Amino acid sequence: MKDIQLRRKEAKSILQAVCTLLNSGGGVVKAHIKNQNYSFTRDGMGLDLVNSLPGIMHLPHDYLDFMQHKDYFFVFVKPLKPNQKGPGITTLKTNLYRRINSISDEVKVANAVQLLKSRTDPEEKAESRPSSPGKIVCNETLNECLSLFNRDWLAYEETFCFTKSIHAEVKLTPKEKIFPKEKILELLPQTVSAFANTDGGFLFIGLDGKTQQIIGFEAEKSNLVLLESEIEKCIQQLPVTHFCGEKEKIKYTCKFIEVRKSGAVCAYVCALRVERFCCAVFAAEPESWHVEGGCVKRFTTEEWVKRQMDATAVMPGKVICCPEALYMKPFSQHEGYEHLVRTELGSLLKGTLVISKSWALDLGLQEKQEVIWDVLHISQGSLLTLYVFVQGDENLEGNSSLLGELGAELKGYYKQIALTLKQMLLNHCGYTAEIGIIVKITYLGHKTMCLYDTSTKIRYPQKYYLSAKAVKDLEKALVEILGSYESFYSLPRRNWDSFMSAFLNVGSYIVPVLRNV
Repeated sequence: MKDIQLRRKEAKSILQAVCTLLNSGGGVVKAHIKNQNYSFTRDGMGLDLVNSLPGIMHLPHDYLDFMQHKDYFFVFVKPLKPNQKGPGITTLKTNLYRRINSISDEVKVANAVQLLKSRTDPEEKAESRPSSPGKIVCNETLNECLSLFNRDWLAYEETFCFTKSIHAEVKLTPKEKIFPKEKILELLPQTVSAFANTDGGFLFIGLDGKTQQIIGFEAEKSNLVLLESEIEKCIQQLPVTHFCGEKEKIKYTCKFIEVRKSGAVCAYVCALRVERFCCAVFAAEPESWHVEGGCVKRFTTEEWVKRQMDATAVMPGKVICCPEALYMKPFSQHEGYEHLVRTELGSLLKGTLVISKSWALDLGLQEKQEVIWDVLHISQGSLLTLYVFVQGDENLEGNSSLLGELGAELKGYYKQIALTLKQMLLNHCGYTAEIGIIVKITYLGHKTMCLYDTSTKIRYPQKYYLSAKAVKDLEKALVEILGSYESFYSLPRRNWDSFMSAFLNVGSYIVPVLRNV
């Protein structure tokens, strides 16, 4: 049992990571393999993952690649295509419920938009206005529920004549639990959400649905007062979304009906009437995440609804091509680093360099003052690689601790830049091929030092290495981001000195034209 629970927990962690990356421009999930005898090629992923992936995305293998390297399992996540048919964002659980026959059923992501849009239709809303409390309605089950709800007291083992239905839910608490506060509060979110999103209904706790007898549960009066307060708190904290101007709260009525045996009170029935809600009620925030500011964040209900209602929306961090970014400090002040840069870049494979004072500025993010240049290397048969050069600092020379802190800070910073670049390529440029970005951060002190290199951390599948077509598509997409070819340089350069002169003395962008040399 423990092994099964552990596998499910591990599978859910991987699913959450995949969900997060799908909503954030793609990326890589790295999981440590504890079982030394595990082989991905022989054993596969495991049924927990295999069965769960189709539930959160259509055609998982169009977006996911899997690979084992030593004792690590990698999931390479490709970003969702913009303007695709289907949900706007990937979600593990919507936590949006409605009544289907006699159960509270979670609305799947594919159907959530239909339900939410139905709540914006004035005609549909007018046809399903909730009835006023106490009013007799033309539905036999509802009338029976309402009749029981309005009773002042009930007889022990008295029979009731309705069953579970779209409008009625009955629960009998375990006999060993004298005061089932936790059980009642556990039932509320899903049941209230379901009734509120359908046509309203009644929840009776203390009724035996099998024998259709009234049993109740034992409780002190003081406990009931506390429970009523907890019920109110629980219901009012449920996430809601509004498409109307009224912004009404969830309407419900809660009461405790005495159960009498031989004329004396022996138990109570908790009776809850929930009215149909004007818009939509969730049992909890949807289980859907994204990366923001280098941190994994859960979508709020409002954010989630907005993204689902507008499936073409893009993640925050849009491209900002402001002319001010072109007039940063001239590179000439860094001429002392020429030989160091020459050493680092001189041996690169044939391809294209896209040079910027700061890719962060190009992507609308905040600049790091320690960084001198960012150089993006595009080469057929290789991974897209971002070279980062960090200015030397006498205070850091020889201090491995401070250099380690700087490396850790820049690592998180450039992970966010790589993620944002992927989002821009997808959402603004329509680049949909698999893409993995290697980040190499080099400190230019008296001695050059590698602060971070993802090529030593991750091994990508072959399809992530750039083909000739991918190179052309990628260059075209980057031109859309930067606004021109002015930042592009072809490799190899026959005149490296001319290249370095331009590189070191022009502003943020250099001005040669991309061409064969």
